[in-house]
Amino acid sequence: MKVALVMPSLAAAKVLTSLRSLATRDFFPEFSARIRRWAYHPLGVLLLATVVSLLCGLFLHPRMFALAAGLLVVMGLGVCWPALTIRGATARWSFEQERCVEGDQVMARVTATNHLPWPVAGLVLRDSGTEAAVRLGTIPARQELIARWDFVAKSRGEYPVGIPELLTGFPFGLWQARKRAFVERRLIVWPKTFPVGPPPCLDGDSMIEGSVARRKVGSTGEVLGVRPYRRGDSPRRIHWPQSARHDRLIVCEFEATSRPVVQLVLDADASIHSIGPEGSLEWAIRTAASMARGWLDLGIQVGLSGPGVMLVPASGAGQLRRIMDSLARLPSDSSQSLRDLLGSPVCRQFESGVQVIITTDRRRWGRSSLRQRWVVLRASAFGAPSTSSASCDELPPRLAPWLFLDSPQRVPHLLRYGWSEARHGS
Repeated sequence: MKVALVMPSLAAAKVLTSLRSLATRDFFPEFSARIRRWAYHPLGVLLLATVVSLLCGLFLHPRMFALAAGLLVVMGLGVCWPALTIRGATARWSFEQERCVEGDQVMARVTATNHLPWPVAGLVLRDSGTEAAVRLGTIPARQELIARWDFVAKSRGEYPVGIPELLTGFPFGLWQARKRAFVERRLIVWPKTFPVGPPPCLDGDSMIEGSVARRKVGSTGEVLGVRPYRRGDSPRRIHWPQSARHDRLIVCEFEATSRPVVQLVLDADASIHSIGPEGSLEWAIRTAASMARGWLDLGIQVGLSGPGVMLVPASGAGQLRRIMDSLARLPSDSSQSLRDLLGSPVCRQFESGVQVIITTDRRRWGRSSLRQRWVVLRASAFGAPSTSSASCDELPPRLAPWLFLDSPQRVPHLLRYGWSEARHGS
């Protein structure tokens, strides 16, 4: 009897659960979202009130028509006045400098002009990409308003991010009329950089005029030490006091003045990175920017390969500007794999220097060439990575990377002293 009583109760509970889910299910989510958006909008509320007042005037009392007429006047004024006002207003947005670094404070300026013979109130300038807004207030008739404020660049990129718009909903805020604002000067925010150690050494560096001295034996530069004479050494390099003391020829060894060539390969595939201001992608970009800036300051030729970026190795301030601008504009949703990146013509034709590959531990790495150095970020330490990834690249590596970045706090120290040349040169 107990089993017979329990079975109908379970069946009834299942039926009630199915009916409840059926009654609360949204069969048309897009249509419901559109209806919900209008239902909570002030203009939608007034429109509904107008329809109700018209019905009441038809069936209850004619005085309700006066209420409907008043609501129509309010809606007409609330829609037409902002549309008329925005036609006579213009705005120009500019920054007082073209480039800065993450965290810097830059002065931004907006010049708004009212071309109408009456004052314009309730103007707001908004960046559609970041939803950041600046309230301009009221502009007198046929006058100009200049607004300045301190803009803090919290992340790399090009600002304004989206399309700047001039908005106004005055007087009732029922409807916001908008107009595109002009951008006179954009701001490019470079990634944050840290000091780095010397570039990786590679035998066979070519001699270049105007190159920099390195801590390796060569034929020019500062004296590093002495050694016994070998056939073919120049007589000018003989150290005569040491030769007389040891009763044999001793020659001086000088520094090498070779200029290394480095190609930075940035693996920015979104499937192996975490996205965000402190995600692994941003730290990989900061790592590439730090190496490019530090090594270019030493006179080294540096190139960059990444999604949509193919810069051949070069030196100088112009190359630094090109690399940093490319890293600032680098997209966060790239799907280009490292295999495709290394297969590009710029990477395949690079044979005269060291190739530094920056990726995460969700990508298989190793030393496939003596000219390659792998910089690997621990993805879990920089935020949770995406669940999707290339299946063939998730295999564990067999070789230790040239530089392993295991936490954001240790990145500045590791970039300065993390590899053998940096430790020996410190």
